[in-house]
Amino acid sequence: MTNKWRIVACLAVGLLVGGTLPLRAQNPDAPAPAPKPQFFGGTVTELDDAHIRVSRKLVGRPLESRTFIIDANTRMNKAAIHIKGRVTVRYQRRPEGDLALEVQARPPARPKSP
Repeated sequence: MTNKWRIVACLAVGLLVGGTLPLRAQNPDAPAPAPKPQFFGGTVTELDDAHIRVSRKLVGRPLESRTFIIDANTRMNKAAIHIKGRVTVRYQRRPEGDLALEVQARPPARPKSP
C-alpha cells in the first residue's frame, strides 16, 4: 500500500470514528468570531428611544415577543416605524440583551381574501 492510500485510509477511519476531523489547529488565544446577525420580523408593540418590542404569531405556535436594545449605531427610519407597524429587525445576541443592528419598516399586511 502506498503512502497516499494509507493517508486516505486513515482519514476514512477517522471520519467513521470521530465524525469530523479538524482541518487546522485552533489558536486558543485568538479572539472568538463575532456572532452572526439574526433576523426577527413581526409587529411593533412597544417603541421608545432605548428599546423596541416586536411580536409575531405563527400558525400552530404561541405568540412570540422579543425586546431589542436600540443604540446610536442602530440603523432605522424612525419616521416609518410606529406602533402596530410591521418591521424586520436584524440583531445580534449580546450578554446584555439582543442588540438591534437595523430595523426595517415593512408594508402593511394584505387583507385576507374572502
